[in-house]
Amino acid sequence: MVYSNPRYRWIEEKICPFHLRKSNLRGLKLQEALVKEEVRQRGTEAAEQQGSRFPGLCSSASMSSKSKSSLPESPTSKASVAPRVGRISRVPTRSEADSPSPLQKYRLSNDRSPSSINSKLAIDRRSPKITSPADKPAARPVKASDLQSQLLLVQEDLKKAKVKIVLIEKEKGKALDELKAKQKLAERANEKLMDALRAQKRAEESSEIEKFRVVEMEQAGLEATQKKEEEWKRDLEAVRNQHALDLVALLSTTQELQKAQLDLAMACDAKNRALIHADEAAKIAEIHAEKVKILSAELSRMKAALPDSKVEAEAEADENEKMVLQLREEADSLKEELGKAKAFEAKLSDKEASVEQLNIELEAARMAESYACSLAQEWKNRVEELEVQVAEANKLERSASESLHSIMRQLEHKNGLLQDAESETAVLKEKVNLLEKMIERQKDDLQSLEHQLGLLGEERSEMAEMVKLLKGELKTTEEEKLSALNNEKLAASRVESLSEEKNRLVNDLTSVEEEEEKNKKAMESLASDLRDASAEARDTKEKLLHIQVEHETCEDQMENLRLVLEATNGKYETVVGEARHEVDLLTAATEQSKNEYENAKGEWQKKELHLVDCLTQLEARNSAMKGEKDQLVNLLKKREDEAGSAREEESRLTHNLIKVEVDVICLQNSLGEARAEAVNLRGCLLDKENEQRKLLQEKEGLQTKEAASKEKIKELSKLLDEAISRSQHVENGDLTDMEKESDLLQKVVCSEENEYGGEEKHKMEVSLQEESTAVYNEDVQVDKVTKISSVNAKGEDRTNGKEADAVEAEHKMRQSSMVEKEAEKEPFEDGADSKADGGAAITRQQSQKKKKPLLQKLGSVLKKGRASNTK
Repeated sequence: MVYSNPRYRWIEEKICPFHLRKSNLRGLKLQEALVKEEVRQRGTEAAEQQGSRFPGLCSSASMSSKSKSSLPESPTSKASVAPRVGRISRVPTRSEADSPSPLQKYRLSNDRSPSSINSKLAIDRRSPKITSPADKPAARPVKASDLQSQLLLVQEDLKKAKVKIVLIEKEKGKALDELKAKQKLAERANEKLMDALRAQKRAEESSEIEKFRVVEMEQAGLEATQKKEEEWKRDLEAVRNQHALDLVALLSTTQELQKAQLDLAMACDAKNRALIHADEAAKIAEIHAEKVKILSAELSRMKAALPDSKVEAEAEADENEKMVLQLREEADSLKEELGKAKAFEAKLSDKEASVEQLNIELEAARMAESYACSLAQEWKNRVEELEVQVAEANKLERSASESLHSIMRQLEHKNGLLQDAESETAVLKEKVNLLEKMIERQKDDLQSLEHQLGLLGEERSEMAEMVKLLKGELKTTEEEKLSALNNEKLAASRVESLSEEKNRLVNDLTSVEEEEEKNKKAMESLASDLRDASAEARDTKEKLLHIQVEHETCEDQMENLRLVLEATNGKYETVVGEARHEVDLLTAATEQSKNEYENAKGEWQKKELHLVDCLTQLEARNSAMKGEKDQLVNLLKKREDEAGSAREEESRLTHNLIKVEVDVICLQNSLGEARAEAVNLRGCLLDKENEQRKLLQEKEGLQTKEAASKEKIKELSKLLDEAISRSQHVENGDLTDMEKESDLLQKVVCSEENEYGGEEKHKMEVSLQEESTAVYNEDVQVDKVTKISSVNAKGEDRTNGKEADAVEAEHKMRQSSMVEKEAEKEPFEDGADSKADGGAAITRQQSQKKKKPLLQKLGSVLKKGRASNTK
């Protein structure tokens, strides 16, 4: 049988020598059978010849014929065995021997054993000896002696042949045994070859199946990788979209943080303003307390001067009660401001909570972004690992295919080298070992591939889990998106509310302006108070305009910031750091504002307690002073109408101002203006201090002048004493002197009244220079009086001691007026600094105070003059 596959030719070539050996054995057996037949024929011919000549030998010939007839049976039987062996030997040619076993090698080595070779050589050597007796009788003539000798020789030959036949039979038995053993070995080898061929076919089929599987796995892996890459691309796009949404959320958070900063700044401004208002209220309360003290002093003086003015005292008591009511209203307004401050504190707490929420959202967005980046990197690393594994699998497949091709080439190349059995066995052993190693390697590769397949399955499961996690994260990001959208809606609503508040402020300002224009016509007497209010209103207008401009600039800046943030997505971390820093600053600012609020609250409480104490004291004083305020009723009736209208207008103005202050709480940049105002006030204070220093210098000059005038007065007193001693007998001269003194006193009183009237006309706007000029005029008048007295003393030597008394009285009056003017500078300055709620009334009361002691002193001087005249 000829095999089509070249792989199996070497098996045929391996088995062909075995068939040749079997054919040689059959040829030898046929030769032996032919030799035996020739010997038998010759023996029969010789026996016939001898029987014809020697009939006694027939029995022996018949016996020999029988023995010879029995001999050919074995070759036939043996010949019948030979084709069976040939048939059996032909069976293994149908299979391949790709992986021969060591038993086959042993069988092949036994086929060439020395016993078979020796048996062949022995048969070859003995075959001519058997054929030689057949040739000799044919050549010689037939004789009796010759026949006998031939018979003897034939008998010897037969004996020898029998011996040889026995030996041959033994050798045949041995050969048969060897053949049986070899047949068994061949059958085993055939079975092993069949098993090997089947295993090879299975291996080939399994390798082909594995190739198909590997190809399918590669295709499936490529498809899976493509799908994974698509999924990763989608995930990356989702992450990018989420990153963009996070950036938008960060923009919104930064906007909200800026708004929170603005709100905090506004709250701080509101607190500062509330504190300023509280300080102003405290100052007003102190001013009212001083007014009450002044009124009480005036009441005591008026009670001493006019004990019958009970109606005026009741009116003054009513006015004081009204003042108390005003103070209570101011306390209520302060309480309202405290309530507003508490509301601002609640707003601050809400804003702090919102800031904390924004911080939490920022941290969550950062965590989500970092987690997404880490996932993307992990997926990229896994893709790279899978690509490396696919490349390694491709390399392994290529190496396996190359190894198979190399093995095939080696087998084809070794087909020509299988002629020599021994060399071929060694080569086959080596090849078998190599093939076993390769099979083991392939098995290991298969196991590794199976292990890799298992790992791929595990990775697929892990990928499925990661996909689930990514889905959960996508859900969380969607929730965060919704929360960011809600925050943006809240920010938009806040912006709308702020715009509405701005519109309200503008409307309120317009209403305030209209009310101010209406009130300006009725507030001519309170021009100084309204100037402050109008200045504050103008400041608020300027602030509003400035804030509107700043709002527009802020909107432009926000748009620029949006563009910058869209262009600078790479600066996300720096923006987050700045946001954190700003949040830290805001938290510090909120803490500071809390501390300031607590301090302000403590101060408010202290001020409230102080106001309550003041109110209690005022109530006690009012209860004690009700009986003493009867003298001021007539004076207060004239001013009730004006005070009522002024108070109504003041209440309206205060109400409007409160509204304006509440609305202007949300404005910015008030600190700079307040500081500028403080700087201006400091400059004014410095100017006033310089003026005070000048006044002190002038006072020192006046004191020196007074000292000089005192010396002159002493000299005049001496001169008057001398004149009194000389002019005791002259009485008419005395009357003329009294008239002169009365004229001088009237001039002094008129000058003082004119001075106080000028002060009333100027209404708290008299400067310190006028006072200095008034003092200088008084000194001049004093000098004139002294000169006149000295002229009278020199011209008339008949003056009395009464003139000296009048001069001394005048000097005392001037000193007392100087002291009172110095004492009155402080309340005048206090009235100029405070709000001029009752400035005109205070100035008039002070003028009355100034008149009263002068009148009293004039009365005392006149009484003394009259008493001296009577004496």
